[in-house]
Amino acid sequence: MLKELKIDEIYETVITSLENEANGVCKINGMVVFVPKALVGEKVRVRITELKKNFARGKIVEVLESSEKRVTSKCPYYEECGGCNLRHQTKEENLKFKKEKVENALKRIGKIDAKVDDCVPCFKDDHYRNKVSFKVEDDRIGFYAEGTYQLVDTEYCLLAENKINDCLNVIRNYIKSHKNKIKNVTIKHGNALDEVLIDIYSLSNDDMEILDYLTTNIDNLKTVVFNDKVVYGTGYINQISNGLMFLCSSKSFFQVNDVQTEKLYKIALDNAKLKSSDVVLDLYSGTGTISCIISSHVKKVIGIEIVPDAVLNAKENLKINGINNVRFICGDAAKEINKIKEQIDVIIVDPPRHGVDRKTIAIMKKMNPKKIVYISCNPVTMARDLSYLTDLYDVKKVIPVDMFPNTAHTECVTILKIRN
Repeated sequence: MLKELKIDEIYETVITSLENEANGVCKINGMVVFVPKALVGEKVRVRITELKKNFARGKIVEVLESSEKRVTSKCPYYEECGGCNLRHQTKEENLKFKKEKVENALKRIGKIDAKVDDCVPCFKDDHYRNKVSFKVEDDRIGFYAEGTYQLVDTEYCLLAENKINDCLNVIRNYIKSHKNKIKNVTIKHGNALDEVLIDIYSLSNDDMEILDYLTTNIDNLKTVVFNDKVVYGTGYINQISNGLMFLCSSKSFFQVNDVQTEKLYKIALDNAKLKSSDVVLDLYSGTGTISCIISSHVKKVIGIEIVPDAVLNAKENLKINGINNVRFICGDAAKEINKIKEQIDVIIVDPPRHGVDRKTIAIMKKMNPKKIVYISCNPVTMARDLSYLTDLYDVKKVIPVDMFPNTAHTECVTILKIRN
């Protein structure tokens, strides 16, 4: 008879695989246990931290036999912080993991047997994020510990661009010397003019006094948003990607890795093989980055985006870049897509992590485009959505792109072509 696991008990085990979020997987007394920051083949001592009906979670107490793929993390907060989770494995193995993650999602969830290219590496493994959100509690600022709401006080983040860490230091100095009820601070950096946007959420309007401190101590501060209101500056920063300029407001989506974004969109463009006669529908178009980038290669682009600020930015981006063959529609893709009268040749989708809803997919299929370009930050929902399309479309190309080094996340470009 198998002995039941107990919370806080320590067990010796061997890690057999990594799951989708890069947690180690093992079996202890017949139960599956997920162990963060463990690698395949490692013999470890694990303390059980959580028990569920069909699985448990644990934490490494000691690595008895280490994997040759294990490396030492440069981040002093790594063992506590939940911000990134693959610093303990070599870059080469991380890229391999991300390729296999996409392959597994396609096979297991999408029931799709498609060749997946090697994951496209990023030459910067650190200091690549142009947007970071920090939690605040009194005089502490940082990130929650993995799987908890316990704040890890963080002086800097290795994933963040240096300018963001400079701003973090200024905000840290302020909250250490001022009583406050600030709960969340998001910092964005614009690569075009080295500008900063800071978005603050507080439980008290008294914390507006931070504004003077920020404007005095932060160079190139372009915009401050306080409780969803622009209280300083223009309301946006400027980003450059693929040779074009883009306005980006607080709530507008823009890819967080400037360097890799250039590669991502070039890969999508090169593999889509667009024609000058094509009419393209860009769903979840955000600030219009993809629409603007492909506009010179096609006859016309129609973008649909639900966030009003993003659509305003997108329309400004057309003016800034002198583009006149793109139109943007503000609304829910599932509702607005039905109103499109043009014959669509290519559909590009770059949805949020939860993917595309079934109604939108059904209408996409009725539109009968020759190609669909699916860009995703979540291989699981991508595989699910592709499974609804493969009765009419063949998956021609799947290219993972490492947009988020040192984490388990990956971006992916998939090209689908209608079956003759």
